[in-house]
Amino acid sequence: MKKLILFLMFLVGYQVWAQETTSFNQRSKKLPLIISFNFNSLATPFHKLGNNFRNGGVRIGTELPYNRKGNLFQTINIGYYRNRLNGDGIYLNSELGYRPNVFKGFGPEFRLGPGFANIYLPTKPLEPDGKGNWQRAINKGKTAFQVHGSVGIQYQSRKLDHIQCSPFLQYEVVGVAGYNKSIPVLPTTFIHLGSRFKF
Repeated sequence: MKKLILFLMFLVGYQVWAQETTSFNQRSKKLPLIISFNFNSLATPFHKLGNNFRNGGVRIGTELPYNRKGNLFQTINIGYYRNRLNGDGIYLNSELGYRPNVFKGFGPEFRLGPGFANIYLPTKPLEPDGKGNWQRAINKGKTAFQVHGSVGIQYQSRKLDHIQCSPFLQYEVVGVAGYNKSIPVLPTTFIHLGSRFKF
C-alpha cells in the first residue's frame, strides 16, 4: 500500500515537472477540474444496471496530458461512495486514458488503472473487552487494492466565458482485492455523470 502511494505521488510529481520544463503545449499546464456524481452497486459488469441507482457518491480529480491533442492522458481521482449493504468507501486512483475525437467533439473514452480504497463496514464492529464480553469497536475501515476500468462517451465542448465544459457519461467496473477471506475479488460497478472544467 505504501509503495502504491509513493508510485502515485511520483507519477504526479513527474508529470508536473515535465509540464513545467516542456513548452510544446502551454495550455496543458492548466489542468482541468473533473467532477462527477456516481451511482454504484455490488454486481458483475452490466448486470441489473438499475441497482446502481440505489447508492450515490462523488468523485473529484484532474488529468495530465501526454500529447498535444490531450487525447492520451493520466487521471488522478479521489472519491467517496455510499453503499448501505456492503459499506461506504473512500478511494484514490490513477488511470491511463484514451479519448479519440470521432464526430464534432463527440467520442468514446477508455480508462484503466490501479487504486486503493478504505472501505468501512456496513455494521457496527465488535471486539472483546478482555472480560469475556464484547464491546463496540471503532470502525476504522479496511484498506483494499483496486483495479479500475471504464468506458464512456464524452463531448468536447467549446469555451464559454473562458471556461471549457466537457460533459461525460462513464460506466466503470472496479475489482476490489482482499475484501474478505471468502471473496478474493469483489466486483463493483459505477455509473458516473460529470464534466471536465478547464479554466
